[in-house]
Amino acid sequence: MDNCDLEKLLVDGVKLCPPFQPEITLYTATVPSNISTVTLDLLTSDCGASYRILCGDGSRTVKLEDGLNQVDVEVTSEDGTLKKYSIELTKLLASEASLSALIIKRQQLHPAFSPDTHEYSCQVNFDRHVVTVEAQVPDHNMQVTVKEACSSGSVRLNVGDTLVTVNVSSPDGTNSQVYTILITQEQIPLAVSFCEMNDQMEFECPVSLSALYRPFSINQSDPKAVFSAPYIDMLTRRSKVHPFTDRPLGDSWKVPESELNNRMSSASVKCFFAHRGCESVLKLAEIGAHAKGCPNRPPVNLDTKEVTEMSWYKKHFTSSRSLEIETKHCLQVRNWEKRLQTAVDEGNIDDLCGHAESQIKLYQEQLPKPGDMMQYEAGHSPLDYLEQAAIHYATAIKFKPRDYKLHFLLGKTLEEYYYATEMYGLKKRVLEEDDQNLNEAQTTGRQEEILAICRLHGFLGTPTVENQLKALDKEFHQLKEQGQSGKADYVQTLFIWLSKKVGKDCKAGVCDEEGWLHRAFLKYLDAWSLSPEKWELNLQVGRLLLLQGKSREALQHLLSALALAPSQAVLRFYMGLAILQQDGVSVEEEREAILFLQQGLEYVMDQYFTSPDQDREQKQDAEYALSTVNVQFLRGCLSLGALLSKHMTSGQKICPVLVYHTVALFAARAVSMCVGWGELIQQLEWVLLDAHFALLEVLMQQQSMIRQVWIAQRCQALTALIRLACIAPCRELLDMQEKVCEVGVMTTPRSSTALCLLGLSQLAQYDSDPSSESGQAAMADACLSFQASIALEGSELTGDPPEQLTKQKWWRDHLAKEKKKTDRQASVKATEAAGPPEATAAGRAAGRGIRAVGRGGATAKSAASAPARGVRTAAAAKQSGQTARGAAAKSDGGGKSPAKASSKTQLFSCKSKQECSPPQAEPAAASVKEESSLSGASTPAIMNMKSHAPRLGLARALSRSSDSHQQACCLYEEVIAMAPEVHDAYIELANLLVKSDPLAAVDVYSRFPLKPVNEQTFDDAFITGEIVRILMKQELFDHPQLAPNLIAYGKVMGLSCLEKYIDILDGKFMTSLLKTVYAGIHDKSVDDEDLREFFRFKCWI
Repeated sequence: MDNCDLEKLLVDGVKLCPPFQPEITLYTATVPSNISTVTLDLLTSDCGASYRILCGDGSRTVKLEDGLNQVDVEVTSEDGTLKKYSIELTKLLASEASLSALIIKRQQLHPAFSPDTHEYSCQVNFDRHVVTVEAQVPDHNMQVTVKEACSSGSVRLNVGDTLVTVNVSSPDGTNSQVYTILITQEQIPLAVSFCEMNDQMEFECPVSLSALYRPFSINQSDPKAVFSAPYIDMLTRRSKVHPFTDRPLGDSWKVPESELNNRMSSASVKCFFAHRGCESVLKLAEIGAHAKGCPNRPPVNLDTKEVTEMSWYKKHFTSSRSLEIETKHCLQVRNWEKRLQTAVDEGNIDDLCGHAESQIKLYQEQLPKPGDMMQYEAGHSPLDYLEQAAIHYATAIKFKPRDYKLHFLLGKTLEEYYYATEMYGLKKRVLEEDDQNLNEAQTTGRQEEILAICRLHGFLGTPTVENQLKALDKEFHQLKEQGQSGKADYVQTLFIWLSKKVGKDCKAGVCDEEGWLHRAFLKYLDAWSLSPEKWELNLQVGRLLLLQGKSREALQHLLSALALAPSQAVLRFYMGLAILQQDGVSVEEEREAILFLQQGLEYVMDQYFTSPDQDREQKQDAEYALSTVNVQFLRGCLSLGALLSKHMTSGQKICPVLVYHTVALFAARAVSMCVGWGELIQQLEWVLLDAHFALLEVLMQQQSMIRQVWIAQRCQALTALIRLACIAPCRELLDMQEKVCEVGVMTTPRSSTALCLLGLSQLAQYDSDPSSESGQAAMADACLSFQASIALEGSELTGDPPEQLTKQKWWRDHLAKEKKKTDRQASVKATEAAGPPEATAAGRAAGRGIRAVGRGGATAKSAASAPARGVRTAAAAKQSGQTARGAAAKSDGGGKSPAKASSKTQLFSCKSKQECSPPQAEPAAASVKEESSLSGASTPAIMNMKSHAPRLGLARALSRSSDSHQQACCLYEEVIAMAPEVHDAYIELANLLVKSDPLAAVDVYSRFPLKPVNEQTFDDAFITGEIVRILMKQELFDHPQLAPNLIAYGKVMGLSCLEKYIDILDGKFMTSLLKTVYAGIHDKSVDDEDLREFFRFKCWI
């Protein structure tokens, strides 16, 4: 009697939303623009009930107007009960153009689709090179086209970014709307080998030395400089200057290179596993998908016989499954561990571990990315979550102290804490009073104290780390002899603090008893002492013992672990490292190390193409052991490259060049991931520089003219990386940079850029030891190099070396060695010519790879004989207003070098032809064609561009001596005229003038083209701050530059930076000036009522 439901509610040709149900009373639907009427199909649930259509004339046929049409259906039951159903029918306009849905199959759009949002982004894996785009329209009369898609809707992706454009046209053709999707493919994780050398040169990123990823060029750079997006972002976060020219970057300096990216994506490349026999040649965009299914991937299960057939295994493990290990460790609860045991959970181990795992997940979700502002709510930073995980594991140990797994998990958490603080710059005091982390001000203060001690002991300029440690050592012993033990102890503290900052690996971290890495090591030892038969525990203990230099003890753990799990690639890798660190390593043992290291590297390469669930247990147990941010692993790979160069064989599967390229890519990606500026980033930068240097060494063995251009590119890139590194100046870094710059000049002796870079490296050598004879020689050479660079501007790159270069000793030594080599080769040829015909033919065959002499009279091979005179690096640190960029002293990386190297950086060691081949192979005909096109008469001559850089370098060199200050001032003026946006020229010129003529220094600063105050940077604020400082010191309170610069400085740096100046002006009763400054900083008038109240309070009115 009271049933007033509809059993059926349909609108002809229209889909209701939601689908009809009797209890739902409100529905919506969209109607195409060409439909003017719709018909309702209604049926009541009760035959005694009736309905009435409350729309139009009440008939079931409803006439539609454009836009929203409300159709109500009133149902009346037999007893008079009423129920109303409503349908909102939206008739689309004929002029409307929009989508109702935009879908990329198996991917998620950001933001979520809305018809009114027209720009989207989407991330895909690196192994997806095709996606399907589905665009749906609310009106079938609308026309949709996906420009980049084929008929099936599939879109072929480029490497990096692909912009997909969806055009929607209205039914009447009067309007259209564009939707865009920026699809970003993940970076290819392994080094790419292009089939053509020209492609390898054009598409090589100067930082990673692999294929460019999302390439950007720098606006108005000539010649064009192209970088991968993650790496140029990394470099410009450190310093907003062009990496190659040091010119400040202007607005909109990043220019996307879409056309280059399109060409690169279609370029032919080899499979990542070509060294294992894969002969496939494919497009770069397809390499990820191919590699995932490549049949030549490394085997999942390594052959255990490779281990069990070795002599050490038969000796120690044939009759017994254990080896006597000299490690002695007692389980104990330490004070820092007791402070962690604070979780309240009544001893439920499973709950404690569950809470710890959930906290680690939250930590991973909160990790910052490069460029993020690291601001977190109290208790919700990544370290807070990691701390809670450590607390729960430590508390679980309290209730179950003999469970090795709990000790192991706490060790992993503490190691994660170490990497979190080092990679991401996260700092937090965690339940301990003796935290040794220094804030920035304390660090700066200690560095200034160290430099003051250096000056006391005759180390002037910018002393290297080695000289800083030497000065501290002298000061320590001197104070001890004088009986000042308190001061001596403090100097010893400075010595230890500095020593910890200069390693090329994590040795200092694991040896620091208060550090997180050492605490992780102790927990691994605790776990091992409870269960010494677990291979994963022996692995963790063994690898950290290697870092401490305890190679014999580490080897025992790793032998035991490998005997327990002979197929584990991670164990084999660290076994190879341990072998190399032993004394008196034989050739056979080195070959064994090659096998193990290669298998570990190949395992890491293969993991990028393995599903996340496959081999999950081994991945978890290995954790950081084979992580590409683990410096120990990366240094082990560098050792593998060196060993492969030493033991090159015809049957060798992997070549050293591929290893070095892989390490360079891994290190570049790791550095770009780092948010902080800790010791770990310096160690990763060392790996990147060493990989670059090794590849430059290999490239120098090639003797074709086209490679001279490539060598010049590599030298410029490596020099830029050294200059922008966080590493503190040390002898090894300075030597590396100078040698790289010398190579650049040997390759193109008439290159103005190469000579300028050489001058900067020579000036850095002088600054590191200005009072020594070698320092004075370096200064003379630097001036000559800068003068040669300036003199060559506007001239061709080809021709005779400049006169200023021929005056330098290292260049004369280089030519003398080249002459010796040429004479020796001529002698050999003469001997061969006098022999029998067979020998002569053989001689001709052997001599066929030696090609034309390079530009400037030196072959590429000739650089191999370059003198080993001090290789200098690191851009010249500015004498004033600038801190020197850091470098780390060399230490033993992940294993001893297979052959002991000289303390100086060695370049161009003798290598076999096979070893020196680049990662890609090009047909001989193509190579000849490339060389002929490079040197052909039709090719326009390359000219040296005019630049401010050599003038700035020469000005800096001349400013080091008071006798040449006037010349330096003239050169600074030239730089300002050529590049008015370069802050350094104004700052350094003003520093030369400020003592003798302070107002002249103010005039120099005042000429800097400052932007409007709200656009000024901290660099700009330095200039305004210096103007204020000089005028206040001279008490020139009425100077016209004082007020505007006080306002600009205060607006950028904050009022707190002006407090001392405000106090001085207040004491001098400069109330009018003070009111003007306060009003300017707050963008108000001096007559503003609120400000006047403040002025009354200050008694200024």
